[in-house]
Amino acid sequence: MENTVNVDKTHVKGGQMKSLKTVDAAKKEIQVLEDFVSLVENYQATTLGEKIVKAYAYSGSIAKVVSYINNEFGSDTIDKTYVTDLLKSKPQDELHKHMKANYLTKTRHTRKKSRKTPAYTTFQYIEHNDR
Repeated sequence: MENTVNVDKTHVKGGQMKSLKTVDAAKKEIQVLEDFVSLVENYQATTLGEKIVKAYAYSGSIAKVVSYINNEFGSDTIDKTYVTDLLKSKPQDELHKHMKANYLTKTRHTRKKSRKTPAYTTFQYIEHNDR
């Protein structure tokens, strides 16, 4: 019995697909996704913060969340900073916890600090004249 699955990637949007190692791993991944969909669809958003978290779960985009909330509650209700601060704050429930992790994963590349030392150091250039 073979442990790897060969999948034609042309049928996947963008040609990218997560490599599935075993049938058991695929079943676990399906269960995780089904649980997430159930969590989002059954989520009762009563506060503005909860509506923002739910909107982010559906769109995955800060700009789309801002547009959606401002269309629903009136322009200039929230801005991108408000949404990002809410997502980065201490999670209030399970969906918020998942969305915070998703947001931090998506934005990791912009938050990484360069670990390499610069090729040069800043110093005052002193010219030595040998006369």
